[in-house]
Amino acid sequence: TDQRTNKEHIFFYEGGISSFVESVNAKKTPIFDDIITINHEDEKYILEVAMQYNDGYSEQIFSFVNNINTIEGGTHVSGFKSALTKACNKRGTMLKMIKDSEGFSSEDVREGLVCVISIKVPEPQFEGQTKTKLGNNEIKGLVDSWVFAKLDEYFEENPTTAKKILQKAELSKRAREAAKRARDITRRKTVLEGSVLPGKL
Repeated sequence: TDQRTNKEHIFFYEGGISSFVESVNAKKTPIFDDIITINHEDEKYILEVAMQYNDGYSEQIFSFVNNINTIEGGTHVSGFKSALTKACNKRGTMLKMIKDSEGFSSEDVREGLVCVISIKVPEPQFEGQTKTKLGNNEIKGLVDSWVFAKLDEYFEENPTTAKKILQKAELSKRAREAAKRARDITRRKTVLEGSVLPGKL
């Protein structure tokens, strides 16, 4: 409400953060119809997560603490990323999609992800120059365990969606490994070209 001009704007999404994800993905092509939602609360904290993948390559994670946009992320985002990686690797191993010892990296499982993380914290500690990074250490472990449990359950109940997410992560993993091999070859060439060989050789 602007009391100088008596103008009032109401910002409201019927579907909460799921609508937020939907609007971000509106101009993109989601790889499945569902928006995965996670809601968990205890006597101190309330966590809400909404996520969906599109066929793009960039990730978009929007995080909030007590409705403050934490543009630098923080412990709640770290906990989410860790849980997502573990849940995908667990499911990937079960589906025999992970054949070598090296599973998916955190970047692999976040390719094409649009996600909104919102947590209510009674005493938030903000860090960073702009005070937009959550620093409460206990939050990382809590978000990690809550999100992992819910995602694991979701993947169990929605195997088709889980497989689509893992197939996208697998493509990302292959591209990452191919890029690494190409870099290594280029480096080796440069080293060989740079070494001065004696005239006889």
